[in-house]
Amino acid sequence: MALRSNIFIRRAEREDLDTVVEWMEDPDFQLFLYGDVTRSQRQIREQIVGLLGRAPGHTMPAAFQLILDSETDGPVGLVLLQNVSWRNRACSLDVYVGQKNLRKGIVIGLAFYRIMEYCFDELNLHRVSAYIYSFNSPSWRIMERSNAKRELTLKDHVVRNGQLHDMYGYGLLKREFDELRENLKGRMEGKSLIEMIDALHAKEEEAGA
Repeated sequence: MALRSNIFIRRAEREDLDTVVEWMEDPDFQLFLYGDVTRSQRQIREQIVGLLGRAPGHTMPAAFQLILDSETDGPVGLVLLQNVSWRNRACSLDVYVGQKNLRKGIVIGLAFYRIMEYCFDELNLHRVSAYIYSFNSPSWRIMERSNAKRELTLKDHVVRNGQLHDMYGYGLLKREFDELRENLKGRMEGKSLIEMIDALHAKEEEAGA
């Protein structure tokens, strides 16, 4: 069941280059990027140009670059599906929300749901992996409340603002996402996905109490 909203995903185009570079120059945005955050504008632009490059038409792509878009807010984030293994039907996921006021709550929930639909329904994948910093609680809470399993913890893996933080590795299987969709089917019509997931989580906690 796709939640009705004005959040959607589309293929990233060269026309998105300036917007993505602007996001990546934001120190707050850089907190969530993997690797060295102290890069010049030229280095950032070269990285994004590489990401937005096209794979040869006769090959199966090993990565997808998508833009989170909104009818009201315009481009709001970047989605990277990387290490795509067609044989194993698996990929790794990175989601970066560029607009600061949209980095919590509704947008993250809606974005996650849309992306999982794309991975499992359109690309016919079986598994999606995600690596999330421990301080990025909105993202890993969405994963956990969506049936994803925390499969590993890398202790003191990343330094941000002079402090060491853990990184969590999550895995979500298609059957687990299908279970989420079935549980949410027809519930609280017209509300955001994050509210639907929170309500379901609260109900499960009550049942287990």
